Amino acid sequence: MKKRMEELVKLINYYNKKYHEQDISEISDYEYDELYKELVKLEAEYPQFVSADSPTLKVGGRPSENLKNIKHPVPLESLSNAFSLEDLIAFDKRIKKDIEKPEYVLEKKLDGLSVTLLYENNEFVLGLTRGDGISGEDVTVNLRTIENLPKKLSGNKIDYLLVRGEVYMSKSTFIELNEEAREQNTKLFANPRNAAAGSLRQLDPSITKNRRLKVKVFNIQKIEGYTFSNHKESFDFLNKLGFPVNDLEIVTNDISKVYEKIKEINSSRNKFEFEIDGAVIKINNLNDREVLGSTAKAPRWAVAFKFPPEEIETDLLDIYLQIGRTGVLTPNALLKPVYLAGSTVSRASLHNMNYIESKDIRINDKVVVYKGGDIIPTILKSVKEKRNGKEIIFTMPSKCPYCDHKVEQVEDQAAYKCSNYSCIGQVLRRIEHFSSKDAMDIEGLSRATIELLNKEGFLNSIFDIYKLHEKRDKLIELKGFGPKKVDNLLNAIEASKNVDLDRLIFALGIDNVGKTIASLFSDNLKSLKALKDASYEELTSIETVGPLIAKGISDFFSNPANENIIINLEANNINTRALTQDKPSDLSLKDLTFVITGSFEKYKRSELQKILEEKGGKVTSSVSKNTDYVIAGENPGSKLTKAQELNIKVLSLEELEEFVL
Repeated sequence: MKKRMEELVKLINYYNKKYHEQDISEISDYEYDELYKELVKLEAEYPQFVSADSPTLKVGGRPSENLKNIKHPVPLESLSNAFSLEDLIAFDKRIKKDIEKPEYVLEKKLDGLSVTLLYENNEFVLGLTRGDGISGEDVTVNLRTIENLPKKLSGNKIDYLLVRGEVYMSKSTFIELNEEAREQNTKLFANPRNAAAGSLRQLDPSITKNRRLKVKVFNIQKIEGYTFSNHKESFDFLNKLGFPVNDLEIVTNDISKVYEKIKEINSSRNKFEFEIDGAVIKINNLNDREVLGSTAKAPRWAVAFKFPPEEIETDLLDIYLQIGRTGVLTPNALLKPVYLAGSTVSRASLHNMNYIESKDIRINDKVVVYKGGDIIPTILKSVKEKRNGKEIIFTMPSKCPYCDHKVEQVEDQAAYKCSNYSCIGQVLRRIEHFSSKDAMDIEGLSRATIELLNKEGFLNSIFDIYKLHEKRDKLIELKGFGPKKVDNLLNAIEASKNVDLDRLIFALGIDNVGKTIASLFSDNLKSLKALKDASYEELTSIETVGPLIAKGISDFFSNPANENIIINLEANNINTRALTQDKPSDLSLKDLTFVITGSFEKYKRSELQKILEEKGGKVTSSVSKNTDYVIAGENPGSKLTKAQELNIKVLSLEELEEFVL
């Protein structure tokens, strides 16, 4: 038993170091929890063998040496864990030994990075990571880049306030960042938690800002001049100060009701904008918390209920290749279907050959699949101990499976590309990108529709999109189509002819040219022809445009396949000039912040956002005390409720048109 305990201590400390100090998850939360529970059980049975280095006696990990370490004004404790109703009943019994009628509150347990935030005289002055609970890393500068973190508190003057919160990355942001990384063949983030932790601990604050992190506050650690009787009261106070607070789900003295709410949260966890890995149960009454106190590591008045694993084992049946618009071939796993995180999973991304080789993933392996919320399922690892000799090592083919042309490895990268620019696989992905929401915004031209139209002979290039109106009658005859669907598609195609130049440049899918760079080109060069004719010096003189981007422009327009692209675009009446170039500057909305919620008959939300931003307004995704106006359409949801709670002016579309449009 002593030998096993020493082994567990060594193993868990290793995983803690990876997780807390290097933001790397080498095993699943479930596997970690199983190891930790085993150690706790053995330490209870054999206390004489408890090591001074046991992770059960420590919080978090050692602070990074790359950032300044500062002692926490109030030590940050971790939480004891519960995994079942029986565990909650045992927790309730322990509480009732000291508190006759305890009242519980329940919060979602965000899967992010814990921080403390210090405010003096209503100003944000210091932010620390949890570190080892005694001291943490100074990430104040990076925290200031988080949009929903209040830099100055509203309301009465507060001399000293220390709060604890969780920094996280939304699922949508995580997906977008990994899509960008995949396009650029850079390292993908493993999950939103690691992405948030790594982003907050950057030495360059501009990187943190671009990662679009968020924060939710869940506890007052210390405050001067104010007292509260319970946790809910303190939450209401934090909300009035302008903090984004974690939602309190329930206030009850019945532990079985707490468990029912936990099950409800778990069943709907995939609907939240953020990842959660459990729920936290706390005593509501603050005096009762004082009575209960803490152990050496964790408060006795709270427990974290950990959800079942988001990882599962299945069979890898085959590895197949998908092609991107730049020709990069991405290996994917065909899996024996398995139910995971709210859906049946039968495929998973394998990213590139380096990923496959580093994890030694083979066809016919047993594999562990990870799926966080809505992200694409990914193979976490192969289960090597279950191999039976039938496994096959995957190798990249020498010829493209879509066009039979030569496949070449990209210099200094893990990526492999099809050498044929006219490969139909690439062409279809370029059409998909061209039609996407942030590009030409042709609603109805999804990947499945594009592939069907290609199969039926209607679509072989982006210019074929603009010939579809000639084939309306034949389109209506296709399975799954009809007059209304076809007319909606044709109307969206017609509307796309008038998008602004920045959208068109982005739509063309030029290497290393994203939305921001496309907008810079539009602002500085005013037409697609000017971009085509611009010299290397002209391109690189534009701020943030470097050699790689300039090369991407040169390669794109010098490609024989794109020789007549401007002529063809203009022949199809597609705008190739900056629409705003001759408009007088109107910054009437400068310094005003808007939130758009709900749906509108006359406009898409992206169109409203563009109009507001062109007039100097700022459009954000969440309502806060810094919001000036909320534009509400049909089915506005919780944002309208939040605006009403904060007494923020709400405008209907008609009022907005009178006010601005």
